[in-house]
Amino acid sequence: MLDSTVKNIIASGETPLVLLHGFLESSTMWKHVQFPIGYPIVTIDLPGHGKSRDHDSGYSSIEEMAKEVIAVIDELQITNYHLIGHSMGGYVGLEVKRLDSRLDKVMLLNSNFWSDSSQKVQDRIRVSEIVQTNKSHFIYEVIPNLFLNPEKFDADVKDLIAEALEMPSMAIAKASLAMSERVDFSEFVHENAEDFTIVQGVEDPIVSVSQMREKLEGVGINFTELEEVGHMAHFEAPERVQKIIKEFLS
Repeated sequence: MLDSTVKNIIASGETPLVLLHGFLESSTMWKHVQFPIGYPIVTIDLPGHGKSRDHDSGYSSIEEMAKEVIAVIDELQITNYHLIGHSMGGYVGLEVKRLDSRLDKVMLLNSNFWSDSSQKVQDRIRVSEIVQTNKSHFIYEVIPNLFLNPEKFDADVKDLIAEALEMPSMAIAKASLAMSERVDFSEFVHENAEDFTIVQGVEDPIVSVSQMREKLEGVGINFTELEEVGHMAHFEAPERVQKIIKEFLS
């Protein structure tokens, strides 16, 4: 079973919110976001990440990760819930939405719903190979570049690097390959547009805002662009993200 933390499920009558972190992150990322007081929250460490880093099975694909998340929901006996997924967590959230009718609304935070281009697939395969021999170089290289201005978040960048260095190389490699093989959810998202909220950093180096605009043209999805924000909106614009989450939950 994946590691999870539960807050206020019993005490609150609200629909629980499940939080899924991104690639190289863990559930600690959510400490930078202030959620409504007393709101029921379930944070989960995805396979190979955080306190689930020793989880050796079930993470060879995004779908398998989603099934592990659903197993946590089953264990907690949650009857319906919302979900926010950051980056890779959004990819997992899409699969959870497809597989589990109990999931109501989904927020994709610095994430997307289409499959990788052929070049991006090759890049992810290359990552899976690099981390086998030079994990630390990859981590030191990639994490600062997720921020628009990494020097403004020097302490946070160092914390993220330290946490990522604790991940097994094979876990990083498998997660990278899993992302490269994920399916295209464009049709699914378009058909269920009322269930989705998308939050995008205008300067996101991972998810192109121009491509997102193109993919959402003519689709009635609740979409917010954050100016002067890269891939780490929860660090770079926490107050704006908190406001969007409050509206999402209402």
